[in-house]
Amino acid sequence: MASVYGDVQHVSGNVQAISSEHYSVYEVRIPTGTLVREFISPSGVVFAVAWQGPFVPELQQFLGAYFQKFKDALHTQKSPSFSRRSVSVRLNDLVFENSGHVGAFYGRAYLPQAVPQGVAIAEIH
Repeated sequence: MASVYGDVQHVSGNVQAISSEHYSVYEVRIPTGTLVREFISPSGVVFAVAWQGPFVPELQQFLGAYFQKFKDALHTQKSPSFSRRSVSVRLNDLVFENSGHVGAFYGRAYLPQAVPQGVAIAEIH
């Protein structure tokens, strides 16, 4: 949970919390207009991040310790970080998807092993 508030402060965002049966969502509105949703398990673990808006959020901030794995996987794929095509990275412990075009991006990153039971991956958006 501390990481969520650190993210909000780092991006000078506004936050709104929404609770459901299996998780909480902290919606962070970044001044650029992008909305980032951080999904928190009942045990307090961030298991997913999703975004939509005119800009891709600062991934190093929101992916935290998983950013380097993401970056290494992109390098292995010989894929530029962001281009006009969709980006998809699937590792055992990290799934990353980003799509859209200039002015309208959307994506998500999640930790498959940390998604709470009863939560469908489709809910992460």
